[in-house]
Amino acid sequence: MIDIHCHLEYMANPAAVVEEAKKRGMTAIVTSVPDPADADKMFELHEKFRHFVYLSLGFHPHEVARYSDKQVDEYIEKIRKNKDNLVAVGEAGLDYNEPNLDENRKEKQKARFIRFVKLAEELNLPLVVHIRNNSGNESSGNAYHDIFAILEKHKLKAVVLHCFSGSETDLKTALDRGYWISFATNVCKTKKHPRLAAKTPLDKMLLETDAPWLDPETPFGAKDLTNKPWKIEKSAEVIANLHDTTKKHVLDVTTKNAKKVFGI
Repeated sequence: MIDIHCHLEYMANPAAVVEEAKKRGMTAIVTSVPDPADADKMFELHEKFRHFVYLSLGFHPHEVARYSDKQVDEYIEKIRKNKDNLVAVGEAGLDYNEPNLDENRKEKQKARFIRFVKLAEELNLPLVVHIRNNSGNESSGNAYHDIFAILEKHKLKAVVLHCFSGSETDLKTALDRGYWISFATNVCKTKKHPRLAAKTPLDKMLLETDAPWLDPETPFGAKDLTNKPWKIEKSAEVIANLHDTTKKHVLDVTTKNAKKVFGI
């Protein structure tokens, strides 16, 4: 049982969460670091739990205004120097759900994303991609369309579409390209995500929580960040019903997939 995408840095006691995950039979956790400020803290956690906590370092599109090009240069150099301590680059991507998004901001998101695509290509590491559209404002553009246009220009070891929420057309494009589809625990309480999961072959599927967000046991809009890595088991139950199989089979296949993608 592997949660391929969570954020231990946003949990009150990451070490205690890791110990509890071990007790609950998890195989590994991949924690994604999208803010350069959190990298050192997560390197320390990885060192403490070297064969259980694995790291992916990236850059969230919401952070583009907070960091200068020089700071991003320094961060990328840190990633290069620590390549052997990483299993992926990411999350990085495009987020068109930002308030007050304008063309200048979108172009800056794209420029930063391209830098991390090239970094993953250079380091021969999987790329974990963040993609979010603004469902209430179609004029803001289609982040999936823009991401796919960028990715097709690069040769990447593997592409993981984190917290997949695209259309069925986006899903087909991703599968045709051989990308990995990662479903978060919101699959437990939406109508859209189960439809997508039903159309995704298990041998191209990964499971994540995006914890502490997207707790499957709290109502939408709940402010408490309570999700934990072991709750991918809840997703496995839903997906097992969609694919007419067992929870154990879903967990076995997605664990095997995660080991293959991230070299765990």
